[in-house]
Amino acid sequence: MAKLAAVLVDLITSATNKTFTYSIPNTMKDQAVYGCKVQIPFGPRTLTGYIVPEKPEPREEVRPISAILTNSLFTREAWELARFVADKYLCHLVEALYLVLPPGINRGLSVDRRVRYVDLLLAEQEAQNLASQLANRAPAQVRILFTLLQQRPLTRQHLLKQAPAAASSLQALIDRGAVTTWIETEPLLMESKPVETIKEQPPLLTEDQSRALQPVLKALSSYRHERFLLHGVTGSGKTEVYLQVLAAALRQGRGGIVLVPEIALTPQMRERFVRRFGSKVAVLHSGLRDRERYNEWLRIEQGQARIVLGARSAIYAPLKSIGVIVLDEEHETAYKQEESPRYHAREVALWRASKQGAVVILGSATPAVDTYYRAQKGDYRLLTLPRRIAHRPLPQVKIVDMRAELLAGNRSIFSRLLQVELKKTLVAGRQAILFLNRRGYSTFVLCRRCGLVAKCPHCDLALTLHKVGRRLICHYCGYNEPQYHTCPDCGSNHHIRDFGCGTQRVVAEANRLWPQARILRLDADTSARVGATDKIITSFSRGEADILVGTQMVTKGLDIARVTLVGIISADLTLNLPDPYAAERTFQLLEQVAGRTGRGEVPGQAVLQTYTPDHFSIKAAKQHNYQAFYQQELERRRRYLYPPFTRIILVRALAAAEKTAASILNQLLALLPTEEATRIEGPAPCPFLKVGDKFRWQLIIKGANLKKIKNQLAAALPQVAAASQRVGARVTVDIDPLFYL
Repeated sequence: MAKLAAVLVDLITSATNKTFTYSIPNTMKDQAVYGCKVQIPFGPRTLTGYIVPEKPEPREEVRPISAILTNSLFTREAWELARFVADKYLCHLVEALYLVLPPGINRGLSVDRRVRYVDLLLAEQEAQNLASQLANRAPAQVRILFTLLQQRPLTRQHLLKQAPAAASSLQALIDRGAVTTWIETEPLLMESKPVETIKEQPPLLTEDQSRALQPVLKALSSYRHERFLLHGVTGSGKTEVYLQVLAAALRQGRGGIVLVPEIALTPQMRERFVRRFGSKVAVLHSGLRDRERYNEWLRIEQGQARIVLGARSAIYAPLKSIGVIVLDEEHETAYKQEESPRYHAREVALWRASKQGAVVILGSATPAVDTYYRAQKGDYRLLTLPRRIAHRPLPQVKIVDMRAELLAGNRSIFSRLLQVELKKTLVAGRQAILFLNRRGYSTFVLCRRCGLVAKCPHCDLALTLHKVGRRLICHYCGYNEPQYHTCPDCGSNHHIRDFGCGTQRVVAEANRLWPQARILRLDADTSARVGATDKIITSFSRGEADILVGTQMVTKGLDIARVTLVGIISADLTLNLPDPYAAERTFQLLEQVAGRTGRGEVPGQAVLQTYTPDHFSIKAAKQHNYQAFYQQELERRRRYLYPPFTRIILVRALAAAEKTAASILNQLLALLPTEEATRIEGPAPCPFLKVGDKFRWQLIIKGANLKKIKNQLAAALPQVAAASQRVGARVTVDIDPLFYL
């Protein structure tokens, strides 16, 4: 009886979201193991799939696997991890499997290379005799023979280079029957650049660091899975705690994964980690080319690198023995993927660590409210670093009421106080950071005669003016058009004006006020090229610029001693969004960006400009008072039934017609039973109704325990998804969403 295999088809549809049974031909029985990519007949088509470590269901008629395309690409643990992600986040199995595959494999990158080898077919004396016969008329063939007599077998490339000889000379020897060739498949491994191992000596720990470190090391030494929240103010030395725990894990023969929220942070972190651990550090993030990522992936898989540093996706690194997983700046929304699979790296980290008896450290100066609440309940063990290194003071935060500035006749984007403090900073030869969480020159363009706002034709959202290139750009779908000076509706050419403020305008205004200042800008536009972010940050760190203007990219990770002033141009941008987490994100942004100053010997200060100076998140940021913010935000969450007092599932329908999107959700709602413990809000339009030519409606499902309704939702989705596909629409599901816009 033929051996059977469970195969997951490489196709994202509701009908293929399960395994299928195939037989393994006798000629393939030794090569067909789980993890292999295979070619299979599927209905009238030929598709690819993956053999998975599941028990195949016996069937009367079973079709055979057509071909084996690769060696094993994933382990049993990796498959279980993919299963966990698919079950938790209601995504397709093969989508989850892509997360654990070698980088680039599902985009066509070959992870193997075919190497042709050459060897002699003749005995040594016969080869020497043939060389004598060919000495006068075929010297290149003679060189090939003598090269193979000295070392055999050789790769074809190496042989022809070492002889040296042309391919035609080798072919002549093959035709004579003197040599033979064959092909072997080998892993494709790029040559790694040598990493200088400095083996930096760890610094003396502060009393706070030592106190925080001890319980983590105790759990690590006993191979006990434990979860820690490291709540440390900005500049308190959280990274050194991570490094010490990683060193302890290495001494155990284990490794660690360290996640950072932004790709921009990895070069700075890598430099520090390499100084301590040398070539044991591997870096994984989407900013690397596929072959670079695969090379790092292979170093990890083969045990050459035991410390993995990277952004969100690095949580799937093939590290075999994990001692510690760290999420630095754990509060960052970047750890939640916005596209399917909509996983949160924290939950994946907790699952992996629990399977390996590893510790998890969640580090932040401004922990997510949900995380801090779980620490208060005892789900996490709370560790604190309440003081900065060397007892440096936290920056003094001064709030400027921009309403008063307008009344005083100041219409500049810089308050009078910020102008004074920035001038003092420049005169003293120090550096400043100006933060505004909006790129571009202005927020929107308006005709003051007829009221027309320049909008994206695909998203129904205002276009942002970018002075560089004179373009109006949609930051959601990328649509752009030339800046216009005549209104396309009323024809007026005297009433077109841009309003609001972006990073480009901040730079322009700063250049006007301080023409001698050297200014750099760091946002999504200036960092688009590979390596651009690192170049800008390095230049600023070296003192080659006086002012750094940036978006959220400047709020974390920067540790520059000469920065003594931070100017927050508008603290209200995130506060006024239709988002249940707006207050939390505002507090976190303000506290984090203020924390970039005062890292050296000179105390720092931050000037916070706002139109709502009495909002509790802004008042708490002024005092660096996390507890005050947490208590008020927690009460607001309790009142409106948001996490941590409930769990949420966000279901959206996207369609070319608004009625279609609403109808799809009503169909889904009819398939879900009503439960007293569950609250369903909607169907209703999303805050941003139209994005990328699609109208968007949503359902919000709330409840303390959503397991039952989640299972019912999973059962109903294939039917609704199939109906949606027939009308060109689609349904998305987000478990524990962080994004509501």
